Amino acid sequence: MPEDAVRFIQVGELVKGISEDTLPPDEALIGTSLALHADDGAVTRLTFPEAGRLDWEVIDGPGAGEHAEETCGITRPREDVVVVDYLASTRRATAVTIVLDLARGAATTVVGTLPTAEEAARSAFELATEGSELTLVATEFIAATIDRPFVPGEHPHVPTDELVGKRVQYVYSRTEAYEHIYLSENLYTWQCLRGSEQGLADTDRCHYRKIGDDLYLFVWHEKVIPTLGVVLVDWRLKQSNGKLFGYESSDFGALSTTAISSQATLLNVTKYV
Repeated sequence: MPEDAVRFIQVGELVKGISEDTLPPDEALIGTSLALHADDGAVTRLTFPEAGRLDWEVIDGPGAGEHAEETCGITRPREDVVVVDYLASTRRATAVTIVLDLARGAATTVVGTLPTAEEAARSAFELATEGSELTLVATEFIAATIDRPFVPGEHPHVPTDELVGKRVQYVYSRTEAYEHIYLSENLYTWQCLRGSEQGLADTDRCHYRKIGDDLYLFVWHEKVIPTLGVVLVDWRLKQSNGKLFGYESSDFGALSTTAISSQATLLNVTKYV
């Protein structure tokens, strides 16, 4: 490798300097229970018996009877929005984020699964020629309502293009800063301005959901290093909060999931023809 070359690194190495000033744990859900009525007919009861623990059980519809106890993190990026994060104990290399919109009785769940080492070793040329996604991080979105039946067409967390055209600087810590350019409904470009990936940039697959006024769920999955990012971008507070999920190291053994927060600055807006 040339002396001036930069290299892509696994998430476990990346997050060493990126996780300063993250949101504190929120305890408001402790001792409560709620039911998520999903768009596929499944009804899942979530129970929060103590700090850092989630018990879930599918009580009706597809998957009825499935259940597990999870170690979870719970944060509150806005007064009426609570985020629950956990590594799924019943699935391989899978992380789950549940965004609970308490004011409107709605929820959006993001389920991300990392590829195996063998899957990740496939070349971009091979994937492109067979018509597959270049990223092999699988991502699923589940729309649900809280404690009431799901009604098609009425879920408020809709895909949005309101971020498209924006160029934003995110400062995560004293040592880490990135720039995002939101190109289209499913692509964005990132570059590391300073930090462990300085000099690197790429264009990756992404998804946007509008959660509330000036509040957006932004999800991306990277193709070079298997990485899932899930953040809430809050333009009212000019910050983002969420997580990075990937592997600890290049042996594809241990998983790494880390809370991240940043200060967001809008640099400019491009109006595409």
